[in-house]
Amino acid sequence: MSRDAYAAFFGWLIFLGLLIFGSFLLWEYGLLSTFFESDQTYLSSVILALFILTTLYIGLAAWRLSRETDKCIRLTEATDVGDKNLSGWAAEHLDFVSHTSEANTELLQSRLVERVHSGHSSGWFLSDFLLRLGLIGTVIGFVLMLGTVYELKQDDVQALQQLLTRMGAGMQAALYTTLAGLGSAMLIGLQCHWLDKHADRLISRIIEAASSVSGQEKDGQPL
Repeated sequence: MSRDAYAAFFGWLIFLGLLIFGSFLLWEYGLLSTFFESDQTYLSSVILALFILTTLYIGLAAWRLSRETDKCIRLTEATDVGDKNLSGWAAEHLDFVSHTSEANTELLQSRLVERVHSGHSSGWFLSDFLLRLGLIGTVIGFVLMLGTVYELKQDDVQALQQLLTRMGAGMQAALYTTLAGLGSAMLIGLQCHWLDKHADRLISRIIEAASSVSGQEKDGQPL
């Protein structure tokens, strides 16, 4: 097993460790409890749950991408490219290239790009979804805040104090859901960007291997 091949997964593990450590600090100082108790809409809890599931999904995608990268490295280092014991995206792409004309090379490359990136492409969608969910919480919070104004029927001090308290609660809900949505979207975007970087490297490795195979075929060398 090559360490370079599993760089995507190891990087994700480091990110997960930092995330757990940061969550522990927030819990230790009581910020997490304040965060959830101040959100009347409960959207922050929903955003957090979706963020955890998305992070685990990206972790599985990172593991799969690392395994395929390791298979690609072992395939390029093998003396017999047609070794039946070798499998994976790289071996499949090389098999297609060896049985396909040069006119369809671009189509095969497009298929390869789509397949390599498909493992974590949904992460970008979920990042945008969590961002929009946080904005929805912002709107709901402002609605709750402004709705208290119409309920004011008295002009005494006690009524004004209650009004300000409820307006503050609505403002807190708006700001906390916005913070949850923005923070989750940014963290998921960082993970997806990390995998995109390693996915592009894997694609480059596979295309280089395919070019080498094509060159051997033209020279009449056995694969």
